[in-house]
Amino acid sequence: MINCVIVEDEIAGQQILLNKLKTHFPECEVLAIIDNKVEAIQFINANPSIDLVFLDVQIKGGTGIDVLSSIENKTFEAIFVTAFDRYAIDALNASASYYLLKPIRDETFKKGVSLVLSKINKSSVSNTLLIPYKGSYNSIKYDDIIYFESDGAYTNVITKHERILSSKNLGYYEKILPKEQFKRSHHSYVVNVKHMQLLIKSRTGILRMITGKEIPIAQRRMQEFMHFLQEQ
Repeated sequence: MINCVIVEDEIAGQQILLNKLKTHFPECEVLAIIDNKVEAIQFINANPSIDLVFLDVQIKGGTGIDVLSSIENKTFEAIFVTAFDRYAIDALNASASYYLLKPIRDETFKKGVSLVLSKINKSSVSNTLLIPYKGSYNSIKYDDIIYFESDGAYTNVITKHERILSSKNLGYYEKILPKEQFKRSHHSYVVNVKHMQLLIKSRTGILRMITGKEIPIAQRRMQEFMHFLQEQ
């Protein structure tokens, strides 16, 4: 998944971007829609796992260029979206990745976003995961996560230091996690293979994690785990 933020103060503009992303780039998840300079800077600085930010030039309290220039550690790509082409040079000088003029044509949107996503995918893979719950986000390093446990429509994320409840279900995490590090052992669990301590084989199986927690392995998944361990 590509974590995105939209910084746009017009509701119509927000909806246009949401619809275009949903239609043409479903791999993009919009984490937040923000309409002002101060909140945009705060949110982006607090969430290092953001991959892409869409910025209108003119927003409440300042400009998108102000936002981009105020980020302490820029690790994301930025696309400016505006009705005014006179800001293009300023935007590019502020390290924008692309510049889209309103009204946004589908072909132009697809071309621009595709180029930027290609750049994101070629860059080093993020080693953190953003865990959402009730409008707040926890940024957790992959290596600190021991396992995920289903809790109905929610998921408990168990790390080396704490247990975090997420408003996303287990299937969501199974899709976005790096497959080489996280494997689903059972309909209720996804485990970090780096933190497996012991596999106890029977008709099904049991994984003992570094915390001592024992996690079941479904019968149909036993071969996958046996094959993985034999290759280590």
